[in-house]
Formats: sequence, structure tokens, C-alpha cells
Amino acid sequence: YFQPLYSVKDNKLDGAEALIRLRDEEGNFVSPEDFIPIAEKNGTIFDIGKFVFTNVCDTLSKINLNDYNIHKIDINLSVVQCIQEDMYKQLIMIRNNYNIPSNYLNLEITETSTINSPEVLLKNMKHLEDDGIELSLDDYGSGHSNISYILSLPFKMIKIDKGIVWKAFETQRADIALKATIDMMKSLGMKIVAEGVETEEQSKRLIELGCDYLQGYYYSRPIDCQSFLNLMKK
Repeated sequence: YFQPLYSVKDNKLDGAEALIRLRDEEGNFVSPEDFIPIAEKNGTIFDIGKFVFTNVCDTLSKINLNDYNIHKIDINLSVVQCIQEDMYKQLIMIRNNYNIPSNYLNLEITETSTINSPEVLLKNMKHLEDDGIELSLDDYGSGHSNISYILSLPFKMIKIDKGIVWKAFETQRADIALKATIDMMKSLGMKIVAEGVETEEQSKRLIELGCDYLQGYYYSRPIDCQSFLNLMKK
């Protein structure tokens, strides 16, 4: 599935986040919050990650990118994947096999487990950066991702977790914290994506605070591939 991203600068949708979806035996969706931690523990996260990355490259290879307003697709990577030796080689090989320009791909990394091999993580990220693939820190403010990641790893974009976005519209303290966070990230030269945008009020405030991209139900729910392509061609 793909959830479109709204570009504040261009005033239109210009990409999406690719999202894995799982159904149970009765056809009901299972939350990624439930199955991703299990996948990380039993090792199937590697197959999931490869499947999503390959699927995105395959999708992009089958269309004339000039006919669609798609500038970038965000793809999630677990830190468990990123601490595998030479992980970058597999991703770059897949990208090359489908002949996808690296600037169309953005990898979102979330600290979902303790990093036992920070040097391997950094090596993988540096090689991906050298290949031209953009790197983002996902779920900032959720408790998973922290400032040490930003200072030590080559991120170009920060995705602010929906929890801190929603809280900012409930209390003044949270609003102050959100504004300070955005100001700090912008000072560090980061692009800002705000998740969980569900109302016009939230959209206007986040634009006012300086966010570069917005994502949430206000713009679109996650939709299947063909619906996404139809939307982006309009």
C-alpha cells in the first residue's frame, strides 16, 4: 500500500510512503505494530524488507515517471536489517536491476531494537548515501528515535511521529515542544515530515511551523498501488 505525501513547497502530492500490509486467516488487517516486532525476532523481517523494496522498484520501473508527479517513495527499514553486513549491496543491486534512479528512493530507519553493531549500521548508511539514496529518521518523538541518531548518522530528513503532532493540538506545552523540535531540525539542515495530519487546522499549523512535507488521512489514507498511481497521474 502507498500513503501519499503532500509537499508544502509544491502545494501538491509528490510521493508516498510504501507500507506493508498483512491479513489474518479471516481477511482482517493485522497492525504492523503487532507483526513487525515478531518479524524482527524470528528473522522474517529480512524477507519483508526485501519484498517491499523490490515491490517499489518494480512498480516504478513499469511506469513512465515523467507522467506521474512522483518525486520520491519512502521505504521503511528496521535497524535489524541495517546491522546486517553488506545490506547496502543487496538494496543497490535491486535498484540497479530495475534501473531506478536513486533519487526516487528514501529509506526510513526506526530504532526498534538495541543497536549492537553501530559501526555496521553507519557503514551501510554511508554506502547508501554515496549511492544517492536519501535517508530519514522515522518516528522522531515516539521514544524509539532520539537526538543521538541525528548527530551520529547521515540523515537528511526527520519524520515527526503522529503522537507528538496530535499532542501539540491538545496542550500548549506540547505545542511549544513541537515548535522547538522543528526549529532545531531546520537549524541542522533537516527536512521535516509531519505524520498523522487529519484536519485542516493541523495542516495549517504544521505549515506555519515550517514542515516541508505532511502525511495523514487529511490528504489520503494508505491506498493500493493502482489507486495511488491513478491519484498521482491526475
